[in-house]
Amino acid sequence: MKKKNIFSRMWHWFKGLSKFKKILILLVLCALAFGAWKLFFTPKEAPLYTTAPVKKGDIVDQVEASGPIAPVNTTEVGALVSGEILEIYVDYNTPVKKGDLMALIDPTQIQANYDQAVASLSSAKEELEAAKVTYNLADINLRRYQSLYEKEYVAKTDLEQYELEYATAKSSLNSAESRVIQAQASLDSAKKDLDNTRIVSPVDGMVLTKKVSEGQSLTAGYSTPEMFTLAEDLTKMQIEAKVSEADVVKIKEGQTAQFTLDGYPDEKFSGVVRQVRTNYTSSTSSSSSSTSSSSTTYTVVIDVDNEEGKFMPGMTATITIITTDKKGVLLVPNEALRFAPSFNTQKYDKTGVWVLPSENEQPRRVDVSIGIIAENVTEITEGDLKEGDKVVLAERGHTSAAIANSSRPRGPGGRR
Repeated sequence: MKKKNIFSRMWHWFKGLSKFKKILILLVLCALAFGAWKLFFTPKEAPLYTTAPVKKGDIVDQVEASGPIAPVNTTEVGALVSGEILEIYVDYNTPVKKGDLMALIDPTQIQANYDQAVASLSSAKEELEAAKVTYNLADINLRRYQSLYEKEYVAKTDLEQYELEYATAKSSLNSAESRVIQAQASLDSAKKDLDNTRIVSPVDGMVLTKKVSEGQSLTAGYSTPEMFTLAEDLTKMQIEAKVSEADVVKIKEGQTAQFTLDGYPDEKFSGVVRQVRTNYTSSTSSSSSSTSSSSTTYTVVIDVDNEEGKFMPGMTATITIITTDKKGVLLVPNEALRFAPSFNTQKYDKTGVWVLPSENEQPRRVDVSIGIIAENVTEITEGDLKEGDKVVLAERGHTSAAIANSSRPRGPGGRR
């Protein structure tokens, strides 16, 4: 009842005021209402700059590459003799031991050559025995006539006749010995050719490729026809990764490499860098009719363990080689190294970031030196920065072309 009386009296008081005073009071009330709405219901204006604190953390430098998985050692098995393949005893993935028969080449003609070589050697040996008998007889006669000549029982012409017979017998003996050696060499060659009709495994391993079929004719001429490829040990394999010249200088033997395979998308595997080969491959690509670019790559060999048998030769591995691992270093987001405020028109010779001292101040530039560049952050090695400083990443209402076109900070060549 009291409240009603209060509002009633206020209303009568308001009605009794002049028109000007009524308008003035209404304006004051509207101003108060607008001020309250502005204070309690209007959202605060967003900060002009987006920032992130400088942090200490761990960072790794890594090189990315790709390459095929292959056995550490492979052996090509070929045919050393010509002929038709009669039988093949192995197929793809067949395990073999050293000396196992893998294929047989028709030995008919080679066997005939071998038999002929045996006969030739036998004949040559018989001729040698006959030549020895003739030589021994000529030697005895010559010595006897030399003794008789010294006692002047025979004429000089008789001695000369036996000297000639001796020389002829000795020459025949030498020729017979040479023919035996030649016949023995021909027999050895024929024996080797006959043995080579049996294609046997030179190592313990597994058949990776089979390049021939039964009934196929092989011609062993200036080059050896390849028949099979053997992998000696599939439990130890290697990746031959192609690495650019800019990254290969970071890689050293013994570094850890991680890799993934399309066949195992949810798994990561590891290996160890065994070798950085000095031989290189150069390639040239044309981007237009008037310009071209060249690139040089090196081969990095990574040893991998395949005890579980998951890896097959030829699989393509996507590799990450960890070249440097640092702990507790200053880190800034990569965006900070690409940012420049809209009011800045100056070009700088050094890399830098923009630091925001407070919300009411303009950003100030700090020159820095950078180290490792990771996917999202970059190491700061020098500069007037400390942990907790706020570096600027973006400016409200402005889009940096550098941010839009790049996901990694630029190196020393381009500064903002």
